[in-house]
Amino acid sequence: MKEQQHKVTFGSLIVTLGIVYGDIGTSPLYVFNAIAGHDILTKELIYGGLSLIFWTLSLQATFKYIFITLNADNNGEGGIFALYSLVRRRAPKWTIYVAMVGCAALIADGMITPAISLTSSLEVAEKALPGLPIVPGVIAILVAIFMFQQFGTDTIGKFFGPLMLVWFTMLIVLGVGSIIGHPEIFAALNPYYAVKLFQHHHNAWWVVGAVFLCVTGAEALYSDLGHVGKRNVQISWIFVKTALMLNYLGQGAWMMGHIGHELPSNPFGGLMPDWFAPFGSAISTIAAIIASQALITGSFSLIHEAIRLKTWFRTVVYHPSRHRSQMYIPFVNWLLFTGCVYVVLYFQSSAKMEAAYGIAITIAMLSTTMLLYFYLKSRKAMPSAAIYLLILLFLAIEGTFFAANAQKIAHGAGFALILGGVFFLVMFTVYNAKLITKQKRNVIMLGRVLPTIRAVSQDEKIPLYASHLVFLTTTRKKDLIEEAIPQSIYEHRPKRADVYWLLHFSEEDEPYTNYYKFTEIEAGLMYRLDFHLGYKIHPDVSEFFPRAINELAAQGKIQLKNHYASLQEREVGPDFRFVLLDTAFLISPVMPIREQLLLKGYLLLKKIGVSAESHFVLEPGSWVKEEVIVND
Repeated sequence: MKEQQHKVTFGSLIVTLGIVYGDIGTSPLYVFNAIAGHDILTKELIYGGLSLIFWTLSLQATFKYIFITLNADNNGEGGIFALYSLVRRRAPKWTIYVAMVGCAALIADGMITPAISLTSSLEVAEKALPGLPIVPGVIAILVAIFMFQQFGTDTIGKFFGPLMLVWFTMLIVLGVGSIIGHPEIFAALNPYYAVKLFQHHHNAWWVVGAVFLCVTGAEALYSDLGHVGKRNVQISWIFVKTALMLNYLGQGAWMMGHIGHELPSNPFGGLMPDWFAPFGSAISTIAAIIASQALITGSFSLIHEAIRLKTWFRTVVYHPSRHRSQMYIPFVNWLLFTGCVYVVLYFQSSAKMEAAYGIAITIAMLSTTMLLYFYLKSRKAMPSAAIYLLILLFLAIEGTFFAANAQKIAHGAGFALILGGVFFLVMFTVYNAKLITKQKRNVIMLGRVLPTIRAVSQDEKIPLYASHLVFLTTTRKKDLIEEAIPQSIYEHRPKRADVYWLLHFSEEDEPYTNYYKFTEIEAGLMYRLDFHLGYKIHPDVSEFFPRAINELAAQGKIQLKNHYASLQEREVGPDFRFVLLDTAFLISPVMPIREQLLLKGYLLLKKIGVSAESHFVLEPGSWVKEEVIVND
């Protein structure tokens, strides 16, 4: 289990601060600003807001994620796809769409969180630097962040933890400094004030939507689980929640000094003495950059997992560092950059961005809750009645927040829904088009065509095409073969080879599974390799295939001998050539409209995506591609 590799030490807890808590940790920059808005400050609003923040963090972040959801780890990994992989064999087939919705919502959030975090931090910096050009400043930082992704975060990543420790320490110091003058502010933790706000405040629903911003980063507690381990997250959360609440209470205490007036400035900046403002602003901006980095890294991981689960089109994935968990996906990087810049230019201020922020995360949380239900049922972790009550509690809380955020649709939340909808449409199209492709692919018994393949291999009148000819197959059953493969061998241009190989890649439920099974179909003529890879492992043929055949040769299961005697004397190994069969459809009017639309959409996405040879990391000159036309 990967979880066992993550020991709890002081150093590991510091690392956890830098990886997991960027999003939820920077929420004090904008939460109370959103709660107060342009309202006249009252004790009812301040105490009610604080009470809602405390109980939201307690029920959503602490109870749901820290105590319950973190236990649903997939070999130490967390996140929406890890949870789906745990339940997909026992849950209804439609749960894949629940996972897609959650993934789409999280990617949409990845375009909004960096924008609002950085904008809020520079707005706080205005206290120290009056006249600071906020929008150009935010865009300049975004350019630097996204340009840097191609180099990986190994060099600077080691500083994220200590820097976030400084950030959370600053939250505590600023909060306590304000609380000392108003210790009675602790009374706001009483849920009575939350109820009173609902009963009497004229704009209670808007306040509830704003309060949700304090917990938007809670999903990261689960999705980043694989980087640090469950115990590190659970223990560090005690410190983080304490720091957050002390700062929120401090902001509330500061606001109590302005009752009867509108909010004069961002409450977070109001906590800073003038002499400290330059330092505090710099630390705030650094924390916002770290939060942005966490969202970008999380988006890369999500898309990579979606590709492996066949819910996203193939795209280039680089590993810029020695850690395979760190990746760089250019298409996603610049898509996120474009979205972030658009958000900044369109909304201009964090106050306006707050309306767009939140609704996507409520959808992601609802998706997690639905999958969590199937996980708890399949594991029989508790009595059925307890599971129903637990899930109903989470659905009630998240449904309330969704309803509160839904009223912001006309004010900007619709933008997040459109973003998420586009991402979901892409995933829906890819997944269903691949299902249609699979259904229409003709599969035959391998035994029927094996004699003909043997005859081609032995016919010396046919020029030798390659010593070893390799085909990628999608059939799981070893006695079946796509009809297009034998057609490629002997119906088009005959391809004589000494040995034919069938390669199959199967994605497994556990994230880091990596093994292969060897099948001898006919000694000296045809072999099959089935690679079983976890959903976090990329199907790199240039890495896995040579390693496997060298192991098999060392075990005496295959012969790696060059066809040409002159090269045998010089101990030159045999040549391998890959044949890639690219399926193309003749989309006819007689097809159902749904199939026509899905296939047309998929063909368009394939043009945007990367080629099969790049996806499987085949060396230039080692492959040939053939188009296979499939009629309805």
